[in-house]
Amino acid sequence: MRMTRLGLLVLTSVVLLGCTSGQSSKKPSGVTTISAPYELLLVADKEWVANGSGAELMELLKSDVAVLPQSEACFRVININPVAFKDQFRGYAEIMYVETNPTYTEPKLTITRDVYAHPQTILTVQAHDRRQAAEFIKEKGTYILRTFINAELSRETIYLRKTFSQKVMDQALKQFGRKIYAPKDISSVKVGKDFFWASAMDRENMLNICMYEFPLDDEDGEDGEMEQTLDSFMVHRNAIMKDNVQGDKPGSYMTTQPLGLMGEVVVEDGLTIMEVRGLWRMENDMMGGPFVSYTWIDPQKRKAFVAEGFVYAPQRKKRELIRELEASLRTITVPASSDKDKNNNN
Repeated sequence: MRMTRLGLLVLTSVVLLGCTSGQSSKKPSGVTTISAPYELLLVADKEWVANGSGAELMELLKSDVAVLPQSEACFRVININPVAFKDQFRGYAEIMYVETNPTYTEPKLTITRDVYAHPQTILTVQAHDRRQAAEFIKEKGTYILRTFINAELSRETIYLRKTFSQKVMDQALKQFGRKIYAPKDISSVKVGKDFFWASAMDRENMLNICMYEFPLDDEDGEDGEMEQTLDSFMVHRNAIMKDNVQGDKPGSYMTTQPLGLMGEVVVEDGLTIMEVRGLWRMENDMMGGPFVSYTWIDPQKRKAFVAEGFVYAPQRKKRELIRELEASLRTITVPASSDKDKNNNN
C-alpha cells in the first residue's frame, strides 16, 4: 500500500461530563433543521456578548478544534437578541439560549431536543443576572462545548446512515465482522494482513479510514493496560502504519507526531476503549495532517481492534473533514462475538 503525494490529499461513545440540569425531548418535529454544519445560534443580549462578561461565552464557542495543524473554530456563531428569536432562527440545529431574571435564585442548565425542528439541540442557561450567568457558563464550559459537538456528530451520523460507502461496509464486515457507515466518497479499498485502508479517490484522497487488529503482548499487561498510555499507543500505531501506509519516496511511511497527542479512556460493555486525537506525518516526506482513532481492548481475547480516520488536505480547512470521519467511526458496531469469529468456529 502506498500513499502518493498527488493522490493522497486527506466510542466508542464519548462520555459527557455530568450536569446538574435535566434533559428533555419533545416529539420529533416534522421540520428539518436549516443550519449549516457546525453553525450555532447564540440567543443572548448582543451587547453583553460583545462587550460584557458574556464575551467569554463567545470565546468558548469559537475556541479552536483540538489537535489540528492550524487554528479552526469549533463553531461559526450567530448571535441574536432574545426578542429576535422567531421565524427562521428557530430552524437552527444547535441553539444556546441565555436567560436572566431576578426570580431565578440558582443558575440552571437544561437541554431540550427537537422543539422546533429535527434534529435540534437547545441548551438553555437561566440565571439571576448576567454576572451569575457568566460565572455559571464558565464553570460548565467544557460540558456546553461537548454537548454541541456531540450533537453535530450525531447529526452527521444520521446522514451517513442514509448514504454511505458500501465497499467500506462490505470490507469491514468481511475482515472484522463489524459495520461502519463511512462517507460515500470513500470507495478505494486496499487490504493487508489484519488491516485495510480505504480512501476517497474522488475527493483527491482527502478522507481515509483504516481498520486493524493486533494481539496484546506481555508489555500490555494482563488487563490490557496499554490503552491507558499514549506512548504504548504510538508504539503499536507506528509499527502497523510503517508496514501498511507508505509513501512514494523510498523509505517514506506514516508515523505519529508525539506533540499534542490527546487520549481519553472509557469502559463500555466490559470493553476498554481509548479515543486518541493527534497529528500524523510521513517519515522522509513532507505530508501530514490530523487523525482520530478509537481502540477497543478485549483482555479476554488478548486483542485490540483499531479504527482510525485521517485527513490530508494541504491549504484547506480540516475541521469538517476530520469530524465527518469521527462521526463515521461512531457508527461502528462492536459485537460481543463478530460474524468473523462465528464463521471461524463453524
